[in-house]
Amino acid sequence: MAMNSAPDLRFTTVDPVTLGEQRRQGKRHRTVLLIGRVSRGDVESACLVHDISKNGLMARFTVAPSVGDRLRIEVRGLPEVSATIRWVKEYKAGLEFDEEQDLTRVFRLRADDGHVARTPRFAMNAVADLKIGDRPMAVDLIDISPGGVKLAGVEGVEVGQAGRVLLPDLAEPVFGTVCWVREDRLGFRFVTPLPLTALSRVLGC
Repeated sequence: MAMNSAPDLRFTTVDPVTLGEQRRQGKRHRTVLLIGRVSRGDVESACLVHDISKNGLMARFTVAPSVGDRLRIEVRGLPEVSATIRWVKEYKAGLEFDEEQDLTRVFRLRADDGHVARTPRFAMNAVADLKIGDRPMAVDLIDISPGGVKLAGVEGVEVGQAGRVLLPDLAEPVFGTVCWVREDRLGFRFVTPLPLTALSRVLGC
């Protein structure tokens, strides 16, 4: 396989699932599947976290980093954390957090404020095609996560209605349900979470 070929993530799932626990080099790691939000300067991209410890994590990136790169990363349960890339193998890389993190928050169902712990959201400035029942409409895409999108510019939509949304650079629509409505904005929860490949195409990374 060519060293520069893009990673094949077609069958990657994005639900946070604890797969096991192991010790490597004397440090406790948890094996997970978590979507992370990576920020390098003003550029955001997604990654898939495979292993995480209090000191760092290993992830598959959509754009290969370099050893020594500085970045910020956010995963479910943790705040945005500053980190340094310590090793790279094709699109996989290990990074070290600037400060130790409390991993118990990663595996909680609820955050400290009592709300359901959520995957990081990615801000968007794009147009999407929403169809609720037999009503098509062009809407503004405000933000996206693997589990759903926030849309603006909608009228006459109610919570619980099913529909589909065609997102930028995706060939097929994504099916889901309206989960909240506030004025001209709504939340649209996907029936099936987006895989990393699809999320990356929407984000343009």
